[in-house]
Formats: sequence, structure tokens, C-alpha cells
Amino acid sequence: MKQQSAKIGVREYVSIAVLMVGTKATEDTPANLYSHVQNAAWMIPLLSAGFFFIPLYLLIKTMSLYEGKDLFSVIKKILGKYLGFMVCLVIFIINSFAVSFDTRTYTNIIRSFYFTTTPTLIIYAILMFICAYGAKKGLQHIGSVSYLIVFYAVVSLYVALWLGTKHANINSMFPLWGSGAFVLVKEGAQKVTIFADFFLLTMVLPYLKSNKAFKKGTWFSYIYICIQISMSILIFVCMFDESLGGTAYPFHTLIRYISLGQYIPNVEIIFFIIWIMAAFIRFTAFLYINALMFGNLFKIKDFEYLIPSLATIYLMLGFIPEAPINVSLQFKPIIWSTVGPMFAGISILLWLVALIRGEFKHAKNKNTM
Repeated sequence: MKQQSAKIGVREYVSIAVLMVGTKATEDTPANLYSHVQNAAWMIPLLSAGFFFIPLYLLIKTMSLYEGKDLFSVIKKILGKYLGFMVCLVIFIINSFAVSFDTRTYTNIIRSFYFTTTPTLIIYAILMFICAYGAKKGLQHIGSVSYLIVFYAVVSLYVALWLGTKHANINSMFPLWGSGAFVLVKEGAQKVTIFADFFLLTMVLPYLKSNKAFKKGTWFSYIYICIQISMSILIFVCMFDESLGGTAYPFHTLIRYISLGQYIPNVEIIFFIIWIMAAFIRFTAFLYINALMFGNLFKIKDFEYLIPSLATIYLMLGFIPEAPINVSLQFKPIIWSTVGPMFAGISILLWLVALIRGEFKHAKNKNTM
């Protein structure tokens, strides 16, 4: 595959990861979690991060055996040409549907809260066009823009949450275990999909300056994002209480009612501008990774030229659901309950096969020579 001459560093990689995964606190994730475990929804990211830690650790350890190789190259190297191809194809297809439904969710948010009279197709097309344009520029540009935006995205989130605490009631977080400890642990295991994007980020490992930079950036962003999402959901629980389950997009509901005094009564446009820029970066990165996957699968060197076509396909897939409610209640729950456990299983499988084949022993002997 064609690789850029310039590689990204830790700060750019962390910025991309934070915008890709951390923005889940601003969509329908809090409401989805609350509908399963009620008041204990804020604990799910902590539990899911704990469950996904071991598979991610084993995956990174396995990837370290093949320096300079991306996820798909490692899968085909370990599982063989044909089985590896099938596994990679399944990952690509699943991620394609995930991107389609996630972009549709963001389109629904934009239309429901900000551009209520604009046709959904127009908003969706503009979103995909901008993301495709950015993705075609390459990972170095994505990383640079991410680094410029991530500070404002994080600060705006914290400011919104801080202003929202004025209307919060700490008693709303009780009963602490929500629907029960067993249900909480079960949902925590199923919802590891929250952090499944870190599995996909191993596709860009060859584009980082070193494996050490990748490991350092991955674990830093992993821990930070876990805390950020958990804290955000906790504040939403304290603010909305039982109504959180029926509030599809609590972050956007929150910023509609906060103000900075009587002279600036409505500041939602400020938060919206920063949020939409973060959303552009998120799906720009996803498009680039998917194009990289497709190029790897079918040995296409100039995979960047595939990005506009993939964006068009995702637009058509995302527009299949007739109503926004179908995306949240019918399609996304299937992805949520299967993708994370599947990626965790693949990570463990790769480590086991590499261990049985003696790859770790060979690498150790090579390093001691």
C-alpha cells in the first residue's frame, strides 16, 4: 500500500483517538446505556474498558512481533492467506455498516437540533463530502487538524458539563448498582464496543514514527477516554435522572438550555461549531481507515482514490433506514452487542495462534542474538 513519507507522532495519534472515541459521550451512547442499567450507566465505560484491556494488550503485544505491519497484514500473516482474508473482509464489512449508521446518527442530530428545515439527504451528503475530502488528504493532514481541534473539543465538553452541574442532583446516581450488579457486569462485557475503535486504530500503526509511540499514545488515550465518557454520563444521569432513557442526545439537549448570563443567554452555537468540527475529524479518520482496509484486502496501492466511492456507498447504506428511530433502536444495537466481543475474540485468537506457533519465542531469541 502507498504510505506517506511523513509519519505522525504521539500527539497527533492521541488527538485522532480522542476525537474518534471520546465523542461517543455526545451522541446517543449515554441514553442507550441508561436504558439497560439505569443509574449505573456511568459505570459501564469503566467496566468495558477493564474487559477490553486484556484483548487490546494482547493485540498490541502480537502486533509488536511484526514491526511496521498494520492489523490486516498481521492477521493474514498469522492466520494464513485465505482464512486471514475472510477475517479481514468481515472486519471491513462490519466497520462499513458501523460507519454508515454512525454518520446517519450524526445527521439526525444536526437535523433535529440545528437545521430542522433542511432535508436529511442534503445534510448527510455535505457531511460525507467534507469527510471524504479530508480523508483524501491523508493521515498526516488528519492528525495535524485533529491536534488543532482536540483542545477546543475537550474544553467545550467540560465547560458544557460544568454549566450543566448547576441543574444536577447527586442523589440521582442512586441506587448505585442500577438494575443490579449482575446486569451491570453483563452489560459492561457486552458494551466493550465502546472501545472497539482502538482495535481499528492498529491499521495506522505503520504510519506512526515508532511502535513505542503507538503503545504510549494508545494507553494514554484509552485511560483518558474511559474517564471522560464515564464522567460525562455520570453528569447526564445526575441532570436528567429517569428521563435520560428517553433523551436520545443528552449533550445537545443540555447545551440548548445553558447560558453565560443574561447578555449571552444561548451559547449552543459555539458548542455546535466545535462539536461538528470534531465529528468531521472522527468520520474523516474512519473513512481513511476503511479505505486503507479495502486497499489492503484487494492489493490496491493508491487506496486514497477509493475514498469518494466508499463515502458514496456509506451514504446510501446509511439512508436505508426510513426513520431516525430505526437507526437507534434496530440497527445500532446489533452492532453494539456483536462488534466489541468479536474484535476482542479476534485479538485473543491472534495472540494464541502466534503463541502456539512460537512467534514470541522466535522474537525473543532474535533480540538476544
